Amino acid sequence: MTTLSHDAKIDLHLHTLASDGAWTPAALVDHLAANDFKVVAVCDHDTQRSVPEVTRRAARRGITVIPGVEVTSRWNGRQWHILVYGISPDDARPESRAFRSVLADLDARLMEVAEDSRRKIEASGRPLPSLEEINAGRPLWPYHVLCSAIREGHAVNLKTAAELVTEVGGTFTADEPLERVVEAAQQAGGIAVMAHPGRADAVGIMTEEDLAKMFAEGIRLDGLEAHYRSHSEEQTAAFRALARQHDMLISCGSDSHAPRHPVDPHPWRADWARDLLDRFAIPVAIAPDEPAASDDTSAT
Repeated sequence: MTTLSHDAKIDLHLHTLASDGAWTPAALVDHLAANDFKVVAVCDHDTQRSVPEVTRRAARRGITVIPGVEVTSRWNGRQWHILVYGISPDDARPESRAFRSVLADLDARLMEVAEDSRRKIEASGRPLPSLEEINAGRPLWPYHVLCSAIREGHAVNLKTAAELVTEVGGTFTADEPLERVVEAAQQAGGIAVMAHPGRADAVGIMTEEDLAKMFAEGIRLDGLEAHYRSHSEEQTAAFRALARQHDMLISCGSDSHAPRHPVDPHPWRADWARDLLDRFAIPVAIAPDEPAASDDTSAT
């Protein structure tokens, strides 16, 4: 592959309508091409259904797609989101069976809890006639149920829709043990990266102590998403330093789910994720003015 400029535009955390986004593969690729992105990764939650189409469309526009998925895991009493890069959805090698099983188990569980939540909401006297349109022939997942509850006026946003599901005795999520996710991903030759380690919302912040405990338990993550849309410059610098301290890879992602929601794809610099890109035989040039360009701590 042609060597990328040090400041080539990349975004290694994008979502589509395959999970809880609204980007269609066509619209996403059109946006990426119009804004001169060179390398991206589609990382829908717990599914790779959009990866093949995005890859095909992007290739025609000169954009490299790294296959990815954001896997919902559980460890130490809470959920953690793991970006797994480098495993193609059509990978049928024996080494990939364990990872394919992780995604299949999550898919089955999500469909089960979605149907259960649908029944319980409707049994509570809140019909969901828009669900079929929202689902649009895709596997029924909890996100579709939440969106239907909002459209029908039973909730005002995803937070209150999730609260409604809980109120009627349902659930809207599924996860797999962190150790299973990481082990299966690495067995398949994938790279397991902690998503948004500094995002202080429902998923919570990952501390240095958390990482040390994971390592002590044999859960050896490959990298950290140090550059993220809501990280401060101080957080970015701290996570980059933590990654270097433990010889981990660094990723950069916007977590874009739809146009301007929460943000558009972000043009991160390729040299901020040089070592990760190198794992996929994507070389990145050294900045002409400074050999340590990959240590830049700016998040913008």
